[in-house]
Amino acid sequence: MKRKEMKPSRCITVATALLSLVALKAYIEWTVEEAERVPTPHGGHGVPTTAQPSKEDLPAFTLQRFNASLHQLRQSIPRTNAYWNEKQHQIFQDLDDGLVNTSWNDCSAGPEAASRVAKISDFSSYPELYRNFLLYDECRNFSLLINQAGKCSGTKNRTFLLLAIKSLPGNFAARQAVRDTWGREGEPGGLPVRTVFLLGTAQGRLGPRLQNLVEYESRSYGDILMWDFEDTFFNLTLKDFLFLSWTAEYCRDVRYVLKGDDDVFINTPKVLEYLGSLDANKMLYMGQVMANASPFRVRRSKYYVPESYYVGPYPSYAGGGGYIFSGPLVHWLHLISRHIAFYPIDDVYTGLCFQALGILPEAHPGFLTFDIAEKDRSDPCVHSRLLLVHRRSPQQTFQLWKQITDPSLSC
Repeated sequence: MKRKEMKPSRCITVATALLSLVALKAYIEWTVEEAERVPTPHGGHGVPTTAQPSKEDLPAFTLQRFNASLHQLRQSIPRTNAYWNEKQHQIFQDLDDGLVNTSWNDCSAGPEAASRVAKISDFSSYPELYRNFLLYDECRNFSLLINQAGKCSGTKNRTFLLLAIKSLPGNFAARQAVRDTWGREGEPGGLPVRTVFLLGTAQGRLGPRLQNLVEYESRSYGDILMWDFEDTFFNLTLKDFLFLSWTAEYCRDVRYVLKGDDDVFINTPKVLEYLGSLDANKMLYMGQVMANASPFRVRRSKYYVPESYYVGPYPSYAGGGGYIFSGPLVHWLHLISRHIAFYPIDDVYTGLCFQALGILPEAHPGFLTFDIAEKDRSDPCVHSRLLLVHRRSPQQTFQLWKQITDPSLSC
């Protein structure tokens, strides 16, 4: 039976209620207090504030914009019998009808999961990790094995920049390189910087049990977040979702979040200088923007997406190697992500969530997630002008950091 089309003017009951109760409250409080609570970096200059709707007009403005952006996302997703397309349009329909998705925490991979994937005619031909992702793509409830509940507390000012670094349990050297260089915690220029590493577990056939070693590392450095799910490429979307949940609870006042991989090189002083120059009211989603992208259909690619799973273009999105977004958007993203079906490529999923909020990614030339010319990869002067580059080994990270922070460096 063909489903009725959404009427653009119709209120999306569940989503707008959630936004008005939680995200809108956080946004209003943040915009009112921000200028007084965050100091300007030493040597920085104020930036004129752009025109914003008044506090009285903001609720109507926000809900109207949200409804419009969600409708635009809905129209951009082709109506086909591809698995993800059908699933997402069903979620939209449920929102129309005021229904709540009761299967978000289905972690059984039982009859309901089997019934879902039975709709995919060539499911048996999917790679094994892909099949596992689909069987458990409704499961979003995993225990937090290692927490850092006080990570964002204990500072005079709210956390200015939270570095949220995706890592694997066995990547000890990469994490240590980050701690000793660009990810070192502190308050340069009065701007508190905090770091967390985001991990799942590595058990069973994917590798040795590393839980005890990671727990020791956590006791030593206090920067590990670890959830009880298998840390695989297709679970990066799940990792992002769980991080949003954690941040909304434990770091709700953070001003900016930089999500990145543990093998990127970040010029933290330059990032802080840039962020400190921005209008405090600006809602930011920034990185190296991928525009007009579409799914890879080559099976050997790690980004392979079968045609029976998804049909259509990708939204514009910031490359997952590293991007920055405004902290108050955490609440919004956490809420809207409950109404966007999990997608196996995490940065595409993030782009879908931002599109649903009506926020477009902003390109910055200092983000180079596909690396730079080979001749420049050891040049500290080139790196001193960048904000983020992917990828560098722990040894290269140490060397570059030592060079770009050397006061005698002349470029």
